[in-house]
Amino acid sequence: MRRVSSRNIYFLLLCLCLLIFGGCTKSTGKDTETDTTEVPATTEALETVALKDAEIGDIVQMGIYEQDGNPETDDPICWYVLDKDGDAMLLISHDVIDYQRFSDSYNCVIWEDSQIRTWLNEEFYTDAFDKETQACIKESVLENPSIAGYVTGADESIWESRGDTTDRIFLLSWKEIERYYGHKLPKAEALLCKPSKAVLQRYEEIEQQRVREKVPFVTSVPDVSEGISWMLRSTGKSQNQISIIRGDGYYSQCLADYYQGVRPAMWIDVGDENGEGQALQE
Repeated sequence: MRRVSSRNIYFLLLCLCLLIFGGCTKSTGKDTETDTTEVPATTEALETVALKDAEIGDIVQMGIYEQDGNPETDDPICWYVLDKDGDAMLLISHDVIDYQRFSDSYNCVIWEDSQIRTWLNEEFYTDAFDKETQACIKESVLENPSIAGYVTGADESIWESRGDTTDRIFLLSWKEIERYYGHKLPKAEALLCKPSKAVLQRYEEIEQQRVREKVPFVTSVPDVSEGISWMLRSTGKSQNQISIIRGDGYYSQCLADYYQGVRPAMWIDVGDENGEGQALQE
């Protein structure tokens, strides 16, 4: 019988080890196909609940909107539940999900006439929600109270309360901030809000355009170390100003044609009476 040399034995053992351990790499099952549905970086760690089980303070998902900076992905929108009334539920986006002007003109500070109101109820409403989900978003009659008497220095003779409006998607007012966050607009951790990656990209694009065109400063610089400012639908205490929540959580105001963060809010129907809300129960 022919003897096997120690060198051959070593070679055979080496090949066996490579075969065993080299074949233990975990397969992802995505070698030929890429999954394009991702949760944006700002919401990856959030614990969400089903809409039908949600209570005040919970986080839910509804609709999709570009947030992670990659337009090829479908990013679910995460929402805080601010209030419940039977089968109706008030939601506000967890993150600042866009970067817009209240109005193109600094003279337009009234929600009813604003550019942001039109954008929310037309472009955003259409882009973020399919037909079934749109049917569950309620038309809400909104009060638009004056800021006068609430913020020091506001002139009630100039900024009287405005008429009610009817909207599906809207921004919160100062009065709703007080009601749902439980204070008169001081600094509050609950009001701090992070921007999505897409918002930061939009800010950079706007800033580059401003520099190229040498236009006046019309952006609100995001402070990502804390948060980003976001607009309310209420007027400010002076002419040509709107109310905002700053990146540090304090109440403030700015000119209506400054870019600010957008946190949409809406009342939805999660019931199934007459078929309404059925899509949200599934």
